[in-house]
Amino acid sequence: MTSSATAGPRGFRGYERRDVPAPDPALTHVGPNTPCGEWLRRSWQPVAMAIELSDLPLPVRILGEDLVVFRDKSGRTGLLHRHCSHRGASLEYGIIMERGIACCYHGWHYDIDGTLIDTPTEPTARIKDRVVHGAYPTFEFAGIVFAYLGPPDLTPPFPEFDTQAIADTEAVPFSLVTPCNWLQVYENTQDPVHVVYLHTRMTGAQFGDASGAEQEIEYRETPIGMVNVQTRVWKGHYWTRVTDSILPNGNQTGAIWEAADHRKVFQRSAMLRWMVPIDDTHTMTIGWRYFRAELDPQGLGDASKVGKQSIDFIGQTEEERSYEDRQRVPGDYEVQVSQRPIALHALENLATSDRGVAMLRRLIRRGVHGLASELTPRSYAPGRDGCIATYCQDTVWPAPAQVGADSLRTFGAAVVETLLATAHDPQESRRATLSTMLSGRFGDGIEPRCAPPLHPDTPDHPATRTGR
Repeated sequence: MTSSATAGPRGFRGYERRDVPAPDPALTHVGPNTPCGEWLRRSWQPVAMAIELSDLPLPVRILGEDLVVFRDKSGRTGLLHRHCSHRGASLEYGIIMERGIACCYHGWHYDIDGTLIDTPTEPTARIKDRVVHGAYPTFEFAGIVFAYLGPPDLTPPFPEFDTQAIADTEAVPFSLVTPCNWLQVYENTQDPVHVVYLHTRMTGAQFGDASGAEQEIEYRETPIGMVNVQTRVWKGHYWTRVTDSILPNGNQTGAIWEAADHRKVFQRSAMLRWMVPIDDTHTMTIGWRYFRAELDPQGLGDASKVGKQSIDFIGQTEEERSYEDRQRVPGDYEVQVSQRPIALHALENLATSDRGVAMLRRLIRRGVHGLASELTPRSYAPGRDGCIATYCQDTVWPAPAQVGADSLRTFGAAVVETLLATAHDPQESRRATLSTMLSGRFGDGIEPRCAPPLHPDTPDHPATRTGR
């Protein structure tokens, strides 16, 4: 009888690996005066869905700050420090006024910019003349309230992206809270390999069989952040999906249940969302789920399930299923939260499949390190249609009978290079240019007439094949 204690020298090393290092503070700590927290504060952040604002104030925690958001009786939104400047009573119990909000304790009355309008217990204006309560500017857009929490003199223009202006689209706001650090939620969007395994091969096809097909992956930096470029062959078609990371913490992804079984060009995103840190160990994912006929021809989506702590696809919250069900068919929520409240990068062993994650971390670190040199408001240049160009899309195109890895890389590179080259053009023009390029280069299933130069396999521009 053989004891397990006689295993080889590489086994049973738990005793030697018990030490738990500290997390990486530069990327994971988000409170006031932390490098990453200050970097995130330089951009507009969504803080609540408009539907959450009633005749009562809404307490929120954003980037480690306790705040209260409300809509006053004149229709304006405000975001104030939660504790009254008098003696600290919480404004979540405040009285919403025609103009601003009043503390229930002694009636101190604040406008949405923090101006102290009235101190009814004070006989003179002495207090009003010197006290200004902490407040942040807000902007309400398509059912979501955004706020800018950074230096007032560096307030950027509010960004409007091209995918927010697509006709015949129902944009449904949603908000989900995940009890872990913001980065492990955000970097999941630049890990397309997990789609093949977590969402398809390991636990069954959560988002359709096509997602489990072998893929070639490339990562590119863009003017607004980075993309991953996934190219597969499915049912006789090339399928290239491009997924956006919009720095500092925005993301777009394509159709949830993409079948990739017929020709389509430049089909845009099914979701625009931000992973907003609540604090170091909690994240609010908030944005819009887009519903449009071309995105869901089988009618698998359900807008009625999208809202507060709810969305219409599997694996995003703890409440949607029992613990046993989540063990049997884990989703994004389970793998993100189970990495610990703050993932420990020092214990990781990154592989070639993690190149997108590594690249995203480098871009964030570069942004954090460059914060001191940001002397003007951070903004993205709009295109000719007045909106900021994004790159998220799905293109499905007839493929030849025999397709190898080089053909997949060539097709994906041709798509993304066309997207980058046409960034300032209107959307329909971008679609037309991409379609013309595909017809000229790839015909209706013929090998490319001339291949574009392949980018070198460097950390910033890798082309990685999964399953090897």
